[in-house]
Amino acid sequence: MLYRELNGKTALVTGGSRGFGRAIAERLANEGCTVFVNYKRSKSEAEDVVDSIQKAGGKAFALRGDVGKEEKIQHMFKTIKSETGQLDILIPNASFGIPGELMGTTSKYWEVTMNATARSLVLLAQESQKLMKGWGRIVTVTSYGGQRVLNGYGIVGPAKAAVESLTRSLAVELAPKGILVNGVMPGVSGTKSFLAIPGAESVLEEGLNRSPMKRLVSPEEVGNVVAFLCSNQADMICGQFIVIDGGTFILGY
Repeated sequence: MLYRELNGKTALVTGGSRGFGRAIAERLANEGCTVFVNYKRSKSEAEDVVDSIQKAGGKAFALRGDVGKEEKIQHMFKTIKSETGQLDILIPNASFGIPGELMGTTSKYWEVTMNATARSLVLLAQESQKLMKGWGRIVTVTSYGGQRVLNGYGIVGPAKAAVESLTRSLAVELAPKGILVNGVMPGVSGTKSFLAIPGAESVLEEGLNRSPMKRLVSPEEVGNVVAFLCSNQADMICGQFIVIDGGTFILGY
């Protein structure tokens, strides 16, 4: 346990059943947090994370809910309130985007992507701050697509850019209440979700070759940075994004 002040806190990690979300959930649990592991469909994967945390001596709950739907978010928070009565840390990691170019998109694709990725952040923050009593941490998760144009990222890129803008706005609005809001931007990593994207293997190979450190970021390294941002060691970091990619992003294209 590195950050003792996190011991006894309660955290919600959306999309916590795999990849970065799982690593973040497990790291916060190792710091003594009770963790709600949110998932949309894969109950078995979420239960596997909960089992891993419990075997390590931690406390966790699997919590189903589609963050793209307001009524599901409200139901999630009813469960959190009944189970623990508090929430101290929110990690809005879950994101869903329909790939493709902007000229080929539809109103439905736009709505689904924006609701799951950007609108969900606002709704989750609104519900979370009701349970944060004078101390809170919100750490968002974005990607290169929020600042750069990537192939097939037509709608997803603007949604990620919205997450970054919302992170800054929420940081200013919530700081007086003792709630710090920041974000992380991980580089590409061979997670299950990323490998499901067409052409993922070539992107990973390119990322590996371009990285000054000649390796890709691991989910555990992302979890480490998130835990730091949740700790009191980061008390004066507000509305900022930490890029976790071994220096690849600063090289440009």
